[in-house]
Parts: sequence; structure tokens; C-alpha cells
Amino acid sequence: MKPNRPAFVPLDTDLADEKLESLAREKGVGTLQKPQRQGEQGPSVASPPLATIPEPPRSGATPRARMKPLNVELPDYVWTELKIRAAHRQTSVRHVILSALVKDGITIAEADMIEDGRRARGRDQLKALRG
Repeated sequence: MKPNRPAFVPLDTDLADEKLESLAREKGVGTLQKPQRQGEQGPSVASPPLATIPEPPRSGATPRARMKPLNVELPDYVWTELKIRAAHRQTSVRHVILSALVKDGITIAEADMIEDGRRARGRDQLKALRG
């Protein structure tokens, strides 16, 4: 059988805050700033200026050395859906993701929108470069 325990005593937050503030003064710690109550307006803060969107390079595709990898954990059903969409479109998952980013307003150079992620090698590379 469990021993009977006394009920929890509710805390008086104002009293606890006062004790914390007096201890902070003794230790030389800064004062506690209480948040404002709902409905009270604090000083207005100016929003930061909007960032300028960099222009993508107009020459060819971005060199592989300047590409950044993206490592993201996705639920298995999302990964499956991405693979299915890529298969239906006959493109790579990378292209599906880049297309979604373009639809969301991210500027991506057309030269970087490579539909097939396989790299061309040897003679195939020359054919790919010639178009």
C-alpha cells in the first residue's frame, strides 16, 4: 500500500519571483524581466530590411564544386512519393525538389534544373554539352 502523501501546495509566483530577484541582487546577477500581460503593448520594434535575392549566374550550370549537399530526414511515405513523382516525370528526385522550390518562389537558374541526375561520361558528355 502506498503511503499517504500531502497534496501539492500551489506556488505563489510573485513571492517566488521576489526571492529570485533578492538572490540575484546578492549574487550580482541581472534583474528578471517579467513578460507583459496580454493586451499590453511594448515598445515597437522595427522589422529588419528585406534581404535582396541574389541573381543566379547566367552562364552555364553551377560547377559541382559550388554545389552544397542537402541532408534531410523525411518520413518514408514522403520519400516514396518523391520517388514515384520522379519516376512518372522521368526525372530525378533532385529535379522534383528543385521544381517545388521554384514553385515556392526560390530563384534557380534554368541551367541548374537538370532533369536527369546521371552524369554524362566520355562521348556522352560531349553529346550532352552540344545539346
